[in-house]
Amino acid sequence: MSEPTAPVSAPTGRRPGRGRGDGISPVLATALVLTAVCALSVVAVLMAAAGHHVLWAGFTIFPAVFFPIAFLLLCVELVRGVRRRSAR
Repeated sequence: MSEPTAPVSAPTGRRPGRGRGDGISPVLATALVLTAVCALSVVAVLMAAAGHHVLWAGFTIFPAVFFPIAFLLLCVELVRGVRRRSAR
């Protein structure tokens, strides 16, 4: 006897349970880039200080300004994620 065949659906290329816009958002990408650049700047200042050298003041001022901005961007992204999940 022949086996009954079930209709096979073509793969859609999307994982089940994932909606629109589940990639990395521009706000999160900006926050991550700012954080990485600030961390590299702080490491450069610490390495220079260990070698008794003085770097340009911008290496110290940049993280002092942009670490808090990156933190606020991460908080914005966290709030957006919570609102998105509560809407589901």
